[in-house]
Amino acid sequence: MSQQLELLTESPSQWNAVAFVTPEIQKKEIKPFVLLALKELEGKPDSRMSSLLNGDKFSAVRLVVRHVARLRSAATEPWSENDMRLFLEGLRFSPDCATELMSLLCADQIYNNLQKHLRVKPGVVNLQWKIDVSLSQSNIQAENADAKRSKEIMHRDTQVILTLTLTNGHINIYRLSIFKFHELRYVIASALKSMIVLEKRKCMRLD
Repeated sequence: MSQQLELLTESPSQWNAVAFVTPEIQKKEIKPFVLLALKELEGKPDSRMSSLLNGDKFSAVRLVVRHVARLRSAATEPWSENDMRLFLEGLRFSPDCATELMSLLCADQIYNNLQKHLRVKPGVVNLQWKIDVSLSQSNIQAENADAKRSKEIMHRDTQVILTLTLTNGHINIYRLSIFKFHELRYVIASALKSMIVLEKRKCMRLD
């Protein structure tokens, strides 16, 4: 699975209700629905939205447009037509509707006026870390330290280098002391534990 398709298909359970409606949507309805959804995302809702007879269909398309538009800001490349088609067909859009919707959602210009609060921060694609002892070894040599002092210097001056590759293509490099590295591990583990606890609560379930 490509990186883009993995990004698009995250949290599959959120699409259960959408996939129930999409087979009924007709190709001629796709473009008007997309235009209305984009106006809403731009903060300029169209008055026609309040009088739509097929509100369920529009809601399904609006959720897809909102999802794709928000995630576009977290990707470095324009959407792949093939990945977008696979995503849409996975939501049970007919081939004609998937093609029509794909052609609209893969056009980058539709995201130009998206409000900033709807954009998502890029995610982490890859994380690598390594130990850097060059500073500690240099200080040990400079002080001509004995074994006890060498241990103290190693603990104080050894650094952990974290390299984060993001979904937008950026690479961020951080240098942390061993203490700060373990503090970071603790914070991340605590956050993950809290997320697991929240996911088990009934109010967080979509089905």
